[in-house]
Amino acid sequence: MILFLLTIIVISSYVILHALEFTSFSARVAGRISHRVALGTTISQTVHTASEVALIFFLPSLAYLVESGITIYDYIALVIVAYSFALIVSAIMLIKLNSLQQFFQMLFIKYNENTLPVAILKTLFNRKKIDLNLKNCDGFTFDKVIFKKTSVSFLAYIFLITGFFNAFMLAVLFPESRLTLSQFTALFHGFGALTFAFYIDPMLSRSIDTYSDDVSWLKNVYSILIGRMLSYIAMIIFLLILLAALNFYG
Repeated sequence: MILFLLTIIVISSYVILHALEFTSFSARVAGRISHRVALGTTISQTVHTASEVALIFFLPSLAYLVESGITIYDYIALVIVAYSFALIVSAIMLIKLNSLQQFFQMLFIKYNENTLPVAILKTLFNRKKIDLNLKNCDGFTFDKVIFKKTSVSFLAYIFLITGFFNAFMLAVLFPESRLTLSQFTALFHGFGALTFAFYIDPMLSRSIDTYSDDVSWLKNVYSILIGRMLSYIAMIIFLLILLAALNFYG
């Protein structure tokens, strides 16, 4: 029962972590559309930082499952479920990006007269018809996806989304060195984080600041988000193949 509960915590906290990270892009979109770029970037970083609270529940629960002797089959199944739910939530949020960015526009307005925590609560629980004056962004279509930028985003996120799970998978496979192997998270995250910090984030910021039209910069946003979603799909396919291979060779 405890292991089942911890499994639920691992999956749900992972999905919440990635959903909030995904949501942070909406704040930047809202900042550009409402001409409050600096505030949008700040709120985006705030949301991204807040998402890491989920790690408080995620990491100890995952570590305990590994320590309890979870089999590699059960572990891979857990990871596939986590990636699948993260993909589904991301797809919904991509479709609802306009609604999400309008939420942040409302937050910006309420922040004029309140502290940020109070503004968030008022936006969540006291949504008046102030949104009648909110601006819209173009919805997602595949013609807004730029192959090169999607590819770089995919490359970065294939490391960023897998860091924790890959490190602990090694710990499951080699339990005698699991304490050492669990620290490899930084290695997996490192490449993705550097790619994001030195290419993706500056590219997005520049396009938000520079492009005068309402489409070019949005293409960069959608390309980054699609690259992230493709990384989930790639890992799900890879793990399904790995699981089938492990079952076949016993």
